[in-house]
Amino acid sequence: MSGSRTKILQKLSSHTSDVTSVDFFGNSLLATGSSDKTVRVWRWVAGNGFCEEPFSPLLGHKYGVTSVRVSPKGAVLASASVDGTVMLWNLATGEEMNVLTQEGGEAIRACIFSPNGASIVSSDDNGYICVWGPDKSLRRHMKIHDEAIHTMAFSSDSSILLTACTLGNIRFYAVEDDFEAEISKPDCSIDAAHDMGVLSADFCKVVHTDPADNFSIIYTVATCGTDHFIKIWRLFYIPANVDRSRKSRLIPTTPQEHFAGQSTIYSTAVMNASCVQTIAAHGSSVTCVRFNSTGTLLISCSLDKTIKIWNQQGTCIKTLSEHSRYVNCLAINSDSTVIASGSNDRSVIIWDLTNNLTIDSHITGIRSLLFKLASKTTDIPLEFICPITHEIMREPVYAEGCRTSIGFGGRYCDAVEPSNR
Repeated sequence: MSGSRTKILQKLSSHTSDVTSVDFFGNSLLATGSSDKTVRVWRWVAGNGFCEEPFSPLLGHKYGVTSVRVSPKGAVLASASVDGTVMLWNLATGEEMNVLTQEGGEAIRACIFSPNGASIVSSDDNGYICVWGPDKSLRRHMKIHDEAIHTMAFSSDSSILLTACTLGNIRFYAVEDDFEAEISKPDCSIDAAHDMGVLSADFCKVVHTDPADNFSIIYTVATCGTDHFIKIWRLFYIPANVDRSRKSRLIPTTPQEHFAGQSTIYSTAVMNASCVQTIAAHGSSVTCVRFNSTGTLLISCSLDKTIKIWNQQGTCIKTLSEHSRYVNCLAINSDSTVIASGSNDRSVIIWDLTNNLTIDSHITGIRSLLFKLASKTTDIPLEFICPITHEIMREPVYAEGCRTSIGFGGRYCDAVEPSNR
């Protein structure tokens, strides 16, 4: 993708108030939520673009919709609202399937499916989360922040849950057992990650095992907030299925705290984090960040009315400025060809990242060049792939005590002894 070639493919203007949330399933199904209390479902039809389904809009919320999420298999749509409920909808018929009510009836700010489909998590204005099992029964109700939780994210393997609040604090929880075990405290915390609050977070879907010990898992996480910054974090985790008494070069053997700028990171013997890069991203609060499916692009949007596309080096390669008011949310389709953005101007704009699409295109069959290239790296030895950027490293060398990290796309090397090229 060349950022300079991005163009508007379509503009959807059915909502009558602020568009607060958007989510793709695959390439051709789009869900949108709004302060107008409605959820709308759109499906791509070659020759017409995204068309609203006959059963749309979905009506049932008493107040504004704050979050919409499609289940991992695409059969169910979850919508959360200030009315304190998460409504589950059949995406084939539009029928209401379940209504999950937040304990205490607090306004819900976010909801999310675990990628394995085992759980639904909702968060509220009082710092609580509710965890719902596959049978839609309430499994956990926990207070984990002192202020409203506006964003949550799961790692792609469903092992880690991230929560973040309006005080600017981030919590990471290991939930490999799908919340079967009691959760008493976070496995890693970052205080003051963003001044005045965290608004969005996303895990890169590409995950690596540390080549030095072959058991520590390395995740990449992007967060953003009211401080106008995007931050890229590296998260290290020792999973429960390995001997946690083994020494890892990335995770301390005893709990410790360390600093990243103004942030304080509290690590444990099973999880640690570091800040890879801080990007002065927008001229106002950054409302949403999303990685594309291959981890090659990061997209952000802001109250400054713009959307920005970032490459692996943390360089902005394109700024999109067609919305007339705040941009609240965005989503990227599965093969990184299309972005949807929602705004207070009541519209959803569909952006073509390839400059090759038209309303007549059959986007269900498209595979972007980036997706094809990424798929060809699957057989490359992990030692040759940067765990921060997931790029193939040039002339990788293990050096005694060497550790470098240069931003989103920086090089990273660290090993106990040197080796020859």
